[in-house]
Formats: sequence, C-alpha cells, structure tokens
Amino acid sequence: MGGGEIGHKRTLFAGRVAIKKKSQFWASACVKPFLLQATSVMQSSMSADQHSEKLHPAPKGWSVQSHSGTFSGHAGPFYFREEGGPAGVGFFSEPHHANGFGVIHGGALLTLADMALWDICRREVGVFQGVTVTLNAEFVGPGPVGAFIEATGDMVKAGRKMVFARGIITANGDALMSFSGTLKRIS
Repeated sequence: MGGGEIGHKRTLFAGRVAIKKKSQFWASACVKPFLLQATSVMQSSMSADQHSEKLHPAPKGWSVQSHSGTFSGHAGPFYFREEGGPAGVGFFSEPHHANGFGVIHGGALLTLADMALWDICRREVGVFQGVTVTLNAEFVGPGPVGAFIEATGDMVKAGRKMVFARGIITANGDALMSFSGTLKRIS
C-alpha cells in the first residue's frame, strides 16, 4: 500500500466517525420521539383490535368482501360497489391502518389503489387473470382514522395483454391520493 491509500483510509475513518455522530444525533432527536409515538399508536391499535372484531355495516350500494386468509384480508376488510354502478373499493380506516403520526399509512392507500385498479378494469373488460405491472401514486392529503376511505376511477385503455387505469382516493370528499397503473393479462 502506498501512502496515499493510508491517508485515504484515515479520511474514510474520520468520515465514518462524523457520520456516526450525526446518526446518533438524529436518532436521539428525531427517531426516538417518532418511535414513542408509533408505539403509542400501535398499542391503541392493538387494544382496538382486541375489542372490535365486528365488521362495519356496508354503506348503501356497497358489499363487503373479506378475502380471508390473504394479504387483502389482513389489510381490509374491503367494500366493493355493487354491480351496475361505477367502480369503487373502500375500507373503514381503523387505528391499525395508521402510521406513527396518526394518519392512514401510505401502504394502506397503495393497497386500496391496487385493489381499485382491478375493480375498475374488471368492470370494463370482464374477469381476467393478471398481475399489476405498475402502480404510480401521488399523495395529496392525509387520511383520517375513523373515515370511510374510497377509491374510484376509470379505465384508460385495454389492449390484448395490457390494461391501463387511473383513479383517485378520497375520504369525506377530500382527495388523499391520485393513482394510475397497468395490469398485465396472463391467461
């Protein structure tokens, strides 16, 4: 090893010490309060789950589909608009859907958007097997706990193999997220 390499290693080591000190600062100043808040939300969510095994009654014109034993079953239950009307998928937001700041977690909204893509496209082209290829989203507002969160939208185009749709997620008339996505037919 030449002298330059040793000097370079010292510089890297000194940089790691500075990074470690910055990390310790951020951990104590930012992460710990967040973790305490998240723990509080999770504990209230756990007690709510232990005491409320009952489903919300479906809103008028909607029906519940639990998909028990699947990811959707754990994330929901999800409510679907009845046939003959516009596409729509929704869920009643509960404390277990919240993030550490007490609003609906982005992952819960993305799951709803993915479910809605399928409902939107199925209503237009009929039942098909496929996979989600893309899901794009823009978060535009916080989702409140205790509200009915609803996704709706329209199909943009249906090809032989690919189907494209877009939509919006709302709660109490306020936009929470816009989304678009592509589904690929596999059968």
